[in-house]
Amino acid sequence: MTVSYRLVIKRIGAMVKRLAVLMATYNGEKYIKEQIESILNQDIHLDLTLIIRDDGSTDSTKNIIREYSDAGKLIFIEGQNKGAARGFISLLRDNPGYDYYAFSDQDDVWNDDKLQKGIRAISEINGPALYCTNCELVDSNLNNIGRNTHRKKPHYTLESVLCLASCAQGCTSVFNKDLASIVQDNDMPDVFIMHDSLLTCLCALIDGEIIYDDIPSMKYRMHEDNVFGMVSAKQNKFNVIIDRLNEITKKRKISMYDQAESLLKVYKKYISLENQDMCKLVIDAKTSIKARFKLVFNRNLQHDTLNKTITKKLEILFGNG
Repeated sequence: MTVSYRLVIKRIGAMVKRLAVLMATYNGEKYIKEQIESILNQDIHLDLTLIIRDDGSTDSTKNIIREYSDAGKLIFIEGQNKGAARGFISLLRDNPGYDYYAFSDQDDVWNDDKLQKGIRAISEINGPALYCTNCELVDSNLNNIGRNTHRKKPHYTLESVLCLASCAQGCTSVFNKDLASIVQDNDMPDVFIMHDSLLTCLCALIDGEIIYDDIPSMKYRMHEDNVFGMVSAKQNKFNVIIDRLNEITKKRKISMYDQAESLLKVYKKYISLENQDMCKLVIDAKTSIKARFKLVFNRNLQHDTLNKTITKKLEILFGNG
């Protein structure tokens, strides 16, 4: 039997899974080349597309990205300033049709097998799935500073995720089209704290699977220009205590209550009645002392360490979640 060459190519093409790496940038000229190279050099047998949306950079970031775009190595989108959270979700909503997605910051460096490990972890899962990992913390010159993002495994229970005690760090995440399509097929929520908190909360609310890998998949660069950096590993205990007290007492521009209400409004049809009730409890805790105590004494609400768990529960009691 003779099979045309064109038909064979078409069949092979249909078998190749497509992966989109989504990066939002703003004034990232110092480190963006290293990050782009670490993505383009991933050891992975997929059709990988790097899509970068710039948020109105005023340095040479756009020129650096154009060099790669002109060479056909990535897709470049110049946008208006939306901020990191909405920039990432806009990228996700505007790029349907891929089998897998990953978020990328502009200043990190990925391990060669980062994407391969993520795809392998979720490829056999039917339904929404999100993979995330630990990070190796490094200084601006990529020198290890003595710790990782997580000291212990995070708790990805619905209560912990909704109350922001646990979140799949966006730059480590790989997720499938079953999760992505829900974001793409519905309105963007009016309020959400960050793109990764939206995605983690959504996955938990719809009973998707969240897989955590404690082995770091990337180097997370700590420097003065971080938009959302981790607490320095070199902080002394006194400063850590002060930070904890500030966390407990400060009022947030966008709270966990506001985010829960916004997500329930948009994605309610995908959420079980039981999970809707938990979401409503979090929303009620904004004004109800009774709801706050219910959350505080819920054993499923835990951070990755006891100190952080206590801090989070005190935040909730003070109405500052």
